[in-house]
Amino acid sequence: MRVNPDINTSLLLALDRANENQQKILNQLSSGLRIQTPSDDPAGAAALVEVQSQDATNQQYVSNANAMQTQMQAADSALNSVGLALQRAITLGVEGASTATLSDSDRSAIANELSGIKDQLEQLANSSLQGVYLFGGTSTGTAPFVADDSSASGITYQGNAKINQVEIGQNYWISANVPGSTIFGDASTGVFKAISDLISAVQSNTGVGDATDEVSTAMKQVSASRVQYGNAMNQLTSSQGILSDVHVQLQQQINSLSATDVAQAASDLVTAETSRNAILQVIAKTNGMSLFDYLH
Repeated sequence: MRVNPDINTSLLLALDRANENQQKILNQLSSGLRIQTPSDDPAGAAALVEVQSQDATNQQYVSNANAMQTQMQAADSALNSVGLALQRAITLGVEGASTATLSDSDRSAIANELSGIKDQLEQLANSSLQGVYLFGGTSTGTAPFVADDSSASGITYQGNAKINQVEIGQNYWISANVPGSTIFGDASTGVFKAISDLISAVQSNTGVGDATDEVSTAMKQVSASRVQYGNAMNQLTSSQGILSDVHVQLQQQINSLSATDVAQAASDLVTAETSRNAILQVIAKTNGMSLFDYLH
């Protein structure tokens, strides 16, 4: 494009502004975004940043809740298996209490199955998800339950009694776990002590009924812990619904603040093109050439 150096500077500046305005509107139409830079609408841009920040925080809560739900579901599934194993142990205990009809071989078979159940319970107590142990309290990097022949139960708890708190809403925290010591007990009480006592009772044919009752008591504690997980998961489900609604509302605000009004932008583009062409005509007349000459 040839430009006469004598053209009035103000006309050139006006043409630059017209070109910029036209390009701005074209960018809005092509991107679908009304605010390309903060200078397009300082107040709107500030409001947009604030709403986007709120949505990012909300989505972090969603991520926390989803991760927590997955972990809780894994823990609940493991505890369901624990309950089934303990129920089988109780059934074996009832059979073992029938001293009049059991031979030494029968008691040995029952004791062996109970030993297998104990091993299974140890594996379940050391359940993990993606490298995170579920029942170690806040100590999630190592197996919480380990074999220990020196303890009364043959098992030692190496986790802690702490509870992870996870934020799933503004100032809304929820307990993410139940410590293994609360669920399974320790070296002197709980699941492993009860199973060990039942194995010994069956082998010695003494106190099998009392040992079976001990297992029943341990099972009730496991069931109580499952209730805690169940209540927490209900809270999670409710919170996830609320967080989803908030996300939709914030996205609507973001769209309202940033999205291009296509009809308005199209109208503005016509106005911008008209204005630009008018300036070009003035420049052409000022320099004694046609608009065609100026453009070429």
